Amino acid sequence: MTTIIHGIHATLAFLDAADSAPEKLILKEGKLGPRLREIEARARKVGCPVEYQPKALLDEVADHHQGVVLYVGNAQRAQSLEAILEAARARPWLFVLLDGITDPGNLGACIRSAATFGADAVLVPRDNSAWLTPGARKSASGGVEVIPCLQVANVARCLDQLKAAGCWAVGTVVGGGESLENIDLTGNIVLVMGSEESGLRRMTRERCDLLCTIPMVTSALGLNVSVATGITLYEATRQRALASGASIQ
Repeated sequence: MTTIIHGIHATLAFLDAADSAPEKLILKEGKLGPRLREIEARARKVGCPVEYQPKALLDEVADHHQGVVLYVGNAQRAQSLEAILEAARARPWLFVLLDGITDPGNLGACIRSAATFGADAVLVPRDNSAWLTPGARKSASGGVEVIPCLQVANVARCLDQLKAAGCWAVGTVVGGGESLENIDLTGNIVLVMGSEESGLRRMTRERCDLLCTIPMVTSALGLNVSVATGITLYEATRQRALASGASIQ
């Protein structure tokens, strides 16, 4: 199945990670800026055909494409949760499980944060959830090419599998949880983020070992799920750096 990637950051990230030539790259006609010339050169280096089309035609394919659209046959190699657990065995695991995030932009932003803070994978339900649309990929700004993103058939069973492997499930709630900075996030952790509208589902919440709340001055406004994901991941990264004697770069 052909997947479309658009936007400068997402396209560069995919070409950097590509182990085979994508189907084709389309660039806008006319003079190319330095970033588009860089994309053009990288595409030719991996053997990807390059075409030039009027901007109006690119507009029909994707919104906010920044002059570049990439067609790929298989945008991400299939991976299993078991393989990721095995590959990361030498260090504490850090997973992000998104429980019913339906907005592609929020999904992409969560993936971007997870990739930035070095999580091992982003896990997403197969049903009733956004997936890797071109908009989500653009919002991830290349994160999809950095971190594995897996669809899971059943969130509850996925949490059971991770907990059996030695992970603590930490769910985030708007109020009533332990303050985020008071929770030990240095071990094997799966951070569970709820949907934009209703938060964690009951069965998901019941499987969490701990519930945490991000301290807020005006809690009535709440936080966008992608912002909450970034804050929670930062705290986990900060604690892990302190525990190892390192610093966040």
